[in-house]
Amino acid sequence: MDNVLKQFDFKSKESWSTLWKTALVRLPRAVPMEALYITSPSGPQPFKLNLPSRTRGRTIALYIFIPPVQWPNPKSGHAAPTPDSFPIVMDYHGGGFYLGSCLEQAPFCAKLCRELKAIVIGVDYRMAPYHKFPAAIEDAEDVVLALFDQRHPGYEILREAIPDFMRSQWYDTLGTKEERRHDKVPMPPMPQIHLDTSRIAFSGASSGGNIALNMAITAPESLGMREWPCPIPAEYPTQVPLLLLYPSLDLRQLPSERPRNDRMPPPVDPKKKRLDIDDSLAATYVSREMAGHPRASPGLVDTRQYLHPQAKILLILSGLDTLWDQSEKWTAKVEAEGRGRDMKTMRYEDRKHGWTTIPEIALSKEERKTRLEVLDECVRFTKVAWSGRDPVKAMEDAGDDVEAQGNPDKKYDHIP
Repeated sequence: MDNVLKQFDFKSKESWSTLWKTALVRLPRAVPMEALYITSPSGPQPFKLNLPSRTRGRTIALYIFIPPVQWPNPKSGHAAPTPDSFPIVMDYHGGGFYLGSCLEQAPFCAKLCRELKAIVIGVDYRMAPYHKFPAAIEDAEDVVLALFDQRHPGYEILREAIPDFMRSQWYDTLGTKEERRHDKVPMPPMPQIHLDTSRIAFSGASSGGNIALNMAITAPESLGMREWPCPIPAEYPTQVPLLLLYPSLDLRQLPSERPRNDRMPPPVDPKKKRLDIDDSLAATYVSREMAGHPRASPGLVDTRQYLHPQAKILLILSGLDTLWDQSEKWTAKVEAEGRGRDMKTMRYEDRKHGWTTIPEIALSKEERKTRLEVLDECVRFTKVAWSGRDPVKAMEDAGDDVEAQGNPDKKYDHIP
């Protein structure tokens, strides 16, 4: 319950109406850490780290997933596990910038962690109504800078916290539980590991997809804000996978203003006022005047000029979704700007928004099958990119047919 209450700032200057609406939409999605043993039983389970931000005295909560390793015999004198070098995935949860939790993404993050043998970092960015644009983007950027910039206050802390947690995992494999409880097992040495920043990726669902794309663009000067450089170094030498699951790319549209395609059911009964609540809370993240800024609406930037040249995008679209229209327009825009060769789009016309993060127990058999397919494709796309091959071309050469939705014959495991 304490974790739930921490989501609410009872001293906020927001109106009680806004606070009530925030509580109404957040409480059903509050996920305690203990629930992960049910929602993500295969693990690994994350540990939490409070990383210093750019603002003195303020931290960003990270949920860090560490892949399974093999430990050496501590008497051997060796302290490096196998593997000892780890790529990094940064993940951002959805929720329209005003609700949601990193722990909702735990099954997705854990799968990436296990199958990519990567350290996956879920970023608990600040949200509306208490924190306005560009707070969420700044938090995400701070974590990227903690990977690349030795001057950032989080650089050393990140590199100390991860091996320290792994040391505790190593210790738990030694002796018996009873021996450890009575301190009869010596603590092993600090593991010698390497964060491989030459292999990074970004993932996000819905508003998290907005943030993931944000990390790979430079925002030109606009609406009174100076140019905002991409946090990935300009000279970065290797491909950067962006796993964008039904992202929100244009915040100029409030939820009720987005077009509904013919596949979608009629709007919710207006008496239930859900869209009114969504509109009200969405507007607390970014003002209507600033909604067209490229950091708020990254789908507006010229990808030919401002998308990082190493970016490779896997775009997942759900057809029963008011974000479908803006994503299709963005796909055409990226193609027209000459970056279509760097993006693969997978369309699931009969799937609802968020189906890949909804607990499996609430999904139909076909939804579970396509959910797994999407997660598998995210793993494959990233593996191919990190291997140095073009993941977009690899999917196309393999004849990947997303309309198969779950057909195992349409995978591309066989790519040499």
